[in-house]
Amino acid sequence: MVGREYIALADEVVAAILVTVREGWALAAIDGKTALEGEVVMTERLRDGMRQALTSGMLAWGKSFIVALGMESRSTPDVKTPDGRTDIPLYVVEVFLRHAEHDPHAIIECKRLDGSDTYLCREYVVEGVDRFRSGKYAENHASGFMAGYLLGGDALSAAAGVNAYLGRVKRADEQIVLSPVVEHPAFWRSEHARTVERPAIAIHHALLGLTAGS
Repeated sequence: MVGREYIALADEVVAAILVTVREGWALAAIDGKTALEGEVVMTERLRDGMRQALTSGMLAWGKSFIVALGMESRSTPDVKTPDGRTDIPLYVVEVFLRHAEHDPHAIIECKRLDGSDTYLCREYVVEGVDRFRSGKYAENHASGFMAGYLLGGDALSAAAGVNAYLGRVKRADEQIVLSPVVEHPAFWRSEHARTVERPAIAIHHALLGLTAGS
């Protein structure tokens, strides 16, 4: 968009966001019983956990991020009424000081996932990844983020399930791979050409297993 500065987060900022998601998830302590309450409840718990992690004093970047409530969003400034609702918007203080950009600087879309469930794998792509790909979310960002709540299996099987779906719909070039930014089995990355006139977007995935007792 003319007059808007493109938001491209440095790798260290991406890494800090991913670790904040992981630490927030550990504090959220979501088990199988909580998972039955649904995706919205899980996301609220994750958001609270991320805020707690940032204020705990354990993360060096604790005062660098603001984790906002889920909010209505407009895909572009030309859209006059909200056409989406973001799960976890995140503001990076340094980006705001540099660009004076009032819209979220990172968006985390949250979806339930199980590598053996073809429906959930499809939904993860169609109702998650493709919201970034289409420009509905983060159209002015180089990166998007997703949190996958693993109802069954582990991160490896979840990634395999998502990749199998992408292969079936002839999008194998978009498959997710282990993150080159943070070495951890929960973190993955994919890249997607957009359906709007914007550069390709990188999506950073945090695939999060339920706590013991699920």
